Parts: sequence; structure tokens; C-alpha cells
Amino acid sequence: MERRNFNNGLGAVGLASLLTSVAGPALAAKMLIYGNAGNIDSASNKFAAKWLDLVKKRTDGELNFDIKAGTIGGGKDVLDGTALGTVHIYNGAYTGLREFDVFYAPYFARDSDHARKIANGLLYDKLNAAVQKRYSGLRYLSVARAGPWKLFTKEKLSSFDDLKGMKIRAPEIEGVIAGLKQVGAKPTVIPFNELYGALQQGVVDGMATLGNLMISQKFYEVTNYCYQNDWGIGLDKQMINVNAWDGMSKEQQSILVDTFNELEPQDFFRATADAESTNFAKWREINGADSTPMLDASAAQRTLKPAIKDLTDDIFGAGTYDKIQSA
Repeated sequence: MERRNFNNGLGAVGLASLLTSVAGPALAAKMLIYGNAGNIDSASNKFAAKWLDLVKKRTDGELNFDIKAGTIGGGKDVLDGTALGTVHIYNGAYTGLREFDVFYAPYFARDSDHARKIANGLLYDKLNAAVQKRYSGLRYLSVARAGPWKLFTKEKLSSFDDLKGMKIRAPEIEGVIAGLKQVGAKPTVIPFNELYGALQQGVVDGMATLGNLMISQKFYEVTNYCYQNDWGIGLDKQMINVNAWDGMSKEQQSILVDTFNELEPQDFFRATADAESTNFAKWREINGADSTPMLDASAAQRTLKPAIKDLTDDIFGAGTYDKIQSA
């Protein structure tokens, strides 16, 4: 079932006064803290600023937002803070849930549109249930299509076989780790906020991360090659603290979510997709004409498919991978 509309996708919820919610002092002032591990210039946070500014206008200033971009820790720190109520809205890749992690496995989904269709349709109920079971203080709202993940290395790869034995940074996301292991790399978990320094110091030989961050995070300074092949699909999950959510009126809840879904297709997904060619051109300008190779992925796909199929069916039940591929 598609969750394209707030009233159909999120349903009615219990309401509570801002003054009586657990997070009362912060919410009484109608100031909500939004957190993300990237810096303020990342595509995710530029979009968040536009989204939340429009929400503020549409609620006539009843909801205000304090954007914390790259200043309150890595993705896990921000998500845990949201579950506890020290942060109110989380945006990011990390969830600590296998149900979301598998989206980052290479070739799990065909592209970003397919991934969104799966997340907001075929698997929505299972994803929402997983969030509620793991984090009683969180509510899952929606996903934003952040574009494909890419591989970055210091030394040039001639094929994916060259990854064997290389230490490649991975986030604490099972799908990324599983994909790297399957092709023989040595995934090394490093939080995003520590990633630049780890590359600079030579802790790892390369990394897997969201492609649209290549320029804004200045990764061209600490790696030399960014491969045009997709390496999984990035989905920014939007989560909200349940007390913050219950402290809003139904109208405010609707404005928050419907505004997000209204803006995401053009102001985030399309803007991000359109920026990819510009980002690659900028990378080549800095690191050289041969610094954005496109590798033959056919052998890697054959190697990865059995592992990704097994992982998917282990998480969601037998036959799920085939349903996803036919969706």
C-alpha cells in the first residue's frame, strides 16, 4: 500500500498538549531540534532548511526549527538523541535496523524510484513495525531519495576484483558491510563525522558513502577516485520523537509530513540527481580526467546477487527478494 498522502499513510494519532508532553519545556516554546550528521552544505540539510522554513510559514510560526548539521555527532548519536527527546527530528541513513540497512546493499533495488516504491509501499508496514519495536521513542515518517552510494578509493581500481583485501570504510549499515565483504574487501566501520579524518590519516584505503556528498564534504581532498557505478541506494529516513509528534496538533502533523512529501520529488530527489553530473565534472577538474572511472559491474553483480537475496529473505521472509525485483 502506497503511503503518498498523510491521511492515508500515517493515519490518526493520539494528541497531547505541548505543555503536558514529556519534552514539555522545549516544545512549549514550539522550537524543534532537527539533527543530521552532515554539514550545513549537504544536499540533505539544504533541503531540510527549505522544508522546515516552509512548515514554519504554513503553521504561521507555531512551529520553529533549530537545525543541527554536523554538530551533535554521527548518525547513531543523532538518532539515539531523537529517541530520547534531546533531538526532535532525525534525518539520516543510520537506523540500526536490518530492515532499512538492506536498502544499501548493491543491487537490492534497481534505482532510487524503485527503492522509494519499496519503502513507502511493499515494505512500509514491516519497516514501521521494526521502528516501533526497536525504538519506543520514535515514529517513522517517510524517506527521501538521497541518490546512489558510490565507492571512493585512494588508488585506482581496474575492476571490482581489486577491492579484495582493501580496507574500505563502511557505515554501521549491514547492507553496505555485506556487499563489501562479498566482493572480498575488508569493511571498516567509521562514523560519518570521523570519516574525513580517517581517510586523511590513512586508516582506510577508501570508502562507501552517499555520492552527492563528494564535493560538499571535500572528499576530493582525501581520496583520488570516485566510481560512477552505483553501490546501493541512499534513503534519508525521517524520524520524529513521539512526544514531539504527540505534542503537535493534527493540522501541524499534517503540514509537517505533507510539506515534506510535496517538496521531496523536485527539491531533493531531482535536485540531487541533476547535481550528479556537475559533481563528477568538478571532481575531474580537481583530481584529473581519469578520476571518475566506470567499471564493468557484470561480474560483481553475479557475485553479489546470491548474498543480497539471502540477506533480504532472512530479514523479511522467504520470497521477498523476488517480490521486490518484480515490483
